[in-house]
Amino acid sequence: MKPRDLRLLVMHVSTRCDQACAHCSVWKGNGKARGEMGLLERISVLQEASALGARTVLFTGGEPLLCDHIESLARAAKTAGLSVQLASNGLGLTRAASWLGVAVDEIYVSLEGPEAVHDSIRGPIMFARLQAAVAGLKASGARPRLKARCALSSRNARFVPETVRAARLMGFDAVSFLSIDTESSAFGGDPSARASLRPGRNDVSALLDGVATLDRAGELGGFVLEDAGKLARIANGFVQDRACAEAPPCNAPEWSSVVEANGDVRPCFFQPVVAAVQGVSLQAVRHS
Repeated sequence: MKPRDLRLLVMHVSTRCDQACAHCSVWKGNGKARGEMGLLERISVLQEASALGARTVLFTGGEPLLCDHIESLARAAKTAGLSVQLASNGLGLTRAASWLGVAVDEIYVSLEGPEAVHDSIRGPIMFARLQAAVAGLKASGARPRLKARCALSSRNARFVPETVRAARLMGFDAVSFLSIDTESSAFGGDPSARASLRPGRNDVSALLDGVATLDRAGELGGFVLEDAGKLARIANGFVQDRACAEAPPCNAPEWSSVVEANGDVRPCFFQPVVAAVQGVSLQAVRHS
């Protein structure tokens, strides 16, 4: 696979997180990783990415709002001509409201389902805290576009219509669904420990029923960003014979790069580290 012009830079800016989610182990490190890049190093990568043709940067973590220089990074990305996105658990939205509206274009906020389901995955009262944070950001005036994002697992696959309803009630602009990752090291720890979170046949049957309900209601391809076909492929992928399964076609590594908090570079979230960007240009890494 040959790299094309870079379009998306994904930058991990924190190894800390203030939630303990069932499907992620990043929080277990509690920000103890060594050798994280500093502000100036990250701004240099942003500027090079822009020069290589990047249009967008996605800041993620851990929890990116726990990075002590995330505001400076977001403003620097804007200055470099990049569209700025943030992937967040949402708890710090109100705290950062004074600058999010001018320095960030879109925020993907994790929402696991209606209140009881969300809290079973992310911890007690987390739904209420998220609801208050979203309300606080919306009350602040100018704000980024807010998209709820739900990782489908055995814990929430039965509650897709309820998740959409919760996203509407919270005031999100859209909601998106993706498959839980039980195969790669992208979310820390041993991915096999997440095997029980992979939806089974009964979960998938309920998921497909929920998709049909949303389709009849005209929600898909609108407030729900995915269409019926995309959600059906996600659902059926859970019960596919894994010994015979093929990786879904994906050209992300051709046009994106993922820079870890310590400068390691992956072609995409779910592929292994190939090199480190510290001391080497991003372009050299992409063409290595």
